[in-house]
Amino acid sequence: MKSKILAFGADGLVGSRFTDLYHKDSQFITPKIDELDITAKKPLSDYFEKNRSDFEVVINFAAITNVDAAEKERGNKQGLSWQVNVEGAKNIAENCLRLDKFLIHISTDFVFPGTKNNPGPSAEDTKLPETEEGLGWYGWTKGRGEEEIAKTGVKHAVLRITYPYRAHYPAKIDFARNILELFDEGKLYPMFSDQQMTPSFIDEIAKVLYLLVEEKRTGIFHAASADLTTPYDFAAYLLEKARGAKDVVTKGSMKEYLSAAGRTPRPIVGGLKVAKTESELGIKFMGWQEAIGEFIKQLNA
Repeated sequence: MKSKILAFGADGLVGSRFTDLYHKDSQFITPKIDELDITAKKPLSDYFEKNRSDFEVVINFAAITNVDAAEKERGNKQGLSWQVNVEGAKNIAENCLRLDKFLIHISTDFVFPGTKNNPGPSAEDTKLPETEEGLGWYGWTKGRGEEEIAKTGVKHAVLRITYPYRAHYPAKIDFARNILELFDEGKLYPMFSDQQMTPSFIDEIAKVLYLLVEEKRTGIFHAASADLTTPYDFAAYLLEKARGAKDVVTKGSMKEYLSAAGRTPRPIVGGLKVAKTESELGIKFMGWQEAIGEFIKQLNA
């Protein structure tokens, strides 16, 4: 029997890949943002009520993810970032609680500072910071969204991801395809060699989502590469394997970049641990080099 899923933001970078991969196994309802605003309480509640028999699980892919645009709204709870990432997430959770629907909420490693004094990679059970110190406004709103969902008491899972990428999605460039595009145009800038990260191959995110839907497993889960890399190493390996280009990447410093006035805080010592997720779901994540290999196969197919 197919799982019946209501998915918000399903036309985005991550959501659209999940629906593409699992449309044969699941029945999706995917309202567009111009059809249904998750920050509008009454219309959202009415929508849930009207369609309550058509879904069992809700996935919230919807979010404001532009970290620099979000930073311009810092401290403004009437701004779009807070309204979508916090209030919108809470509205969805309250409706799921009312109708006894299982909720899966997509979050990010940016909820953690990833600083020298508060370094990653962060485990699934790492406590969220209680203050904004070291966080961008985007990360702060996503963390508050997680907390507001938990406060409702709804049955739910949080799935954190980081620097997601996939082979094909014309509507938005991602971390990996941006590197290839900049190289092809002769515009590749220095890549940070002092930033620690665990990029998320979106096909692996989709696999975790499918298991969470099927098992309705509650808790916090991570989907990311099994090992650490840097933007510099990632770009160098990607360009060698995808373009046959060696020694074409210049090293840059994120510490220097962030030291300039007006820069949006980002995790330097970041990344996500996945051991708990692997153990609970019985899966193994690829290392970042293996994931790049799969990404390139799909890119060339």
